[in-house]
Amino acid sequence: MTIKRNYLLTFLYMVFLSSCFASCLTSKKMDAYVASQYGNELPKPKKGKADIVVGSVFTSANSFISTTVTKTSHFLPLIVYIQYDYRHTCTLNPLIGVAQFAKAINAQYTKLSPKLNGGELELTVEQVPSAFALVDKGHLVLLTIGWERVYVEPDFKDLVVSYKLRRNNAVIKEGKIDVKNHEKERNTGVFQSWKSSIREYLSAYDANMTAMSRDFINQLTEQL
Repeated sequence: MTIKRNYLLTFLYMVFLSSCFASCLTSKKMDAYVASQYGNELPKPKKGKADIVVGSVFTSANSFISTTVTKTSHFLPLIVYIQYDYRHTCTLNPLIGVAQFAKAINAQYTKLSPKLNGGELELTVEQVPSAFALVDKGHLVLLTIGWERVYVEPDFKDLVVSYKLRRNNAVIKEGKIDVKNHEKERNTGVFQSWKSSIREYLSAYDANMTAMSRDFINQLTEQL
């Protein structure tokens, strides 16, 4: 009787945790918090060097900072196996990643400048990682074994940038560089709040964009 009671308590505890996760965090709350991390406005690209122009295929007309979609999945095959999956997928405005890329390019100007030799470099960001998901997954087998995992799943898209080097108004070199994205899932702490998890992820996202941008610069200097 005690064993069955413990199993039931385990099950109820998992349901309680998942219910809290689902009810306390809404798409609206998540977007509002993400926006607050960027000062409630899109990052403004700083003016760069005259001989390097950074652009993108993304329109600046989209002023949203993020858009979150919540998806809830339940699988309840009788009492044998119970699984729940709460997923809050947040899509960042891609111009946030573009701004981080431009910042890194400006910071590495002295590395690129000798390769230009008086020319003008045009960079166009065609793809950038710009989403993440806060996920809560739980499993319970035969009401005896249960486990739960809460983690942040990043966008695994690569950074893709095309370039053109011009001299005397003529394109003398052009190409496209694909930078591998090495981001990985990040487990949340046992008592870590969803706000702390998102804040930690956004900081890691900025750092990852800077690292990918530097990788891009290394590849570009080899090709120019």
